[in-house]
Amino acid sequence: MAVIENSSREYLTPNFEYGGYYWPVISRYQIRKDIMHGIFKLLGQFYEKSSKLIAIRLELKMKQWSQDNQHVGHFFKQLKRKLFKHYGHCYHGYIWVREQNHATAQHYHTALLVDGHKVRHSNTIKQLAKCIWQHGYLSLPKCPFYRVHRSQIQRFQALIYRLSYLAKAETKGDRPPAVKDYQISRCIRGQ
Repeated sequence: MAVIENSSREYLTPNFEYGGYYWPVISRYQIRKDIMHGIFKLLGQFYEKSSKLIAIRLELKMKQWSQDNQHVGHFFKQLKRKLFKHYGHCYHGYIWVREQNHATAQHYHTALLVDGHKVRHSNTIKQLAKCIWQHGYLSLPKCPFYRVHRSQIQRFQALIYRLSYLAKAETKGDRPPAVKDYQISRCIRGQ
């Protein structure tokens, strides 16, 4: 098995099989295959539409517990409008997962994927997102930005590793039965 070096100088060992290949994922957590397969599917759709992407990780923390995910759904609907207004027609997609550990309210780990041909830097998107999220606190984790061309296999593997955190099984499930733990969009072009 090859060892992959990512931008943080951690060595990542491929340990998750998808599409006949082994990919690096976080190994200290149990990984939900349904979420990882959805992530791979979204990235595949994205690279069919655009050869470059920017991935931005955002953390959305709620002020108070909510039994549904309407706030995060509304957030991405508004962000889609703002992306179109600022960048015009721009391929984008997103992933969010709902988690709750010891806090009284849930939080959301998210990743926004945008067309790297249209978006050169992610700071504008970060500012747009901060203006939209009114239901708590928006933060960025350490090293939240990835710019990846489809031919850059090591960067792509580092992105898979980073997104695998969203697929961890731990801290999911504290929600009403009819409410989703996660959602993965299609790769769409903003209208």
